[in-house]
Amino acid sequence: MTKKSNGLAGLPLMVSEAISRLGRDIRIARKRRRMTLDDMASRMFITRKTLSRLESGDPGVSIGVLASALWVLGFEKDLLEIACPEKDTVGIHRELQRLPSRVRPKTPSGVDMDNLDF
Repeated sequence: MTKKSNGLAGLPLMVSEAISRLGRDIRIARKRRRMTLDDMASRMFITRKTLSRLESGDPGVSIGVLASALWVLGFEKDLLEIACPEKDTVGIHRELQRLPSRVRPKTPSGVDMDNLDF
């Protein structure tokens, strides 16, 4: 019996569509490489049914299965681009907003920073 996740109903529409598209894209990439479901599943050390669930966009499939599929297809470098801090424009913007407008040197109590002789 195929395990079907109920998590799809609770996901935002954009997210569920993205997961479905990712599954379709993995199926297309597998077929372009002339790999059967059984061939790819055996390379991933999973069952054919689990791979079929991934390709059909089931959100209950683990991220490990997704990563393994991307590795078998040669897309493992793309996995590193997901949530890349350098591309996080919202996070960078918020970080810049938190920067102080002025930066003053910290002085130890009672020490004149201008007269330090080294």
